[in-house]
Amino acid sequence: MSSERLFSIIALVWFLGGAVCLLAFPVQFVRFASLGTRPSLSSDQLRKARVVGVIALVLGCIIGLEFAYGLIR
Repeated sequence: MSSERLFSIIALVWFLGGAVCLLAFPVQFVRFASLGTRPSLSSDQLRKARVVGVIALVLGCIIGLEFAYGLIR
């Protein structure tokens, strides 16, 4: 397996997994990512977390399309 393909797999798991977790459980994901230093999120921070989750989901889908079909060169 080439290093480019391995990097694509890691990026796919990173973006799609993180996006799904961030969209499904934003407060718990931020608490986990900040090593427990944030007990809760304000409404503004929650909105920003969801925007970041959507962006990560789009990036993960683009990486998935590249990985599956090689659409992007």
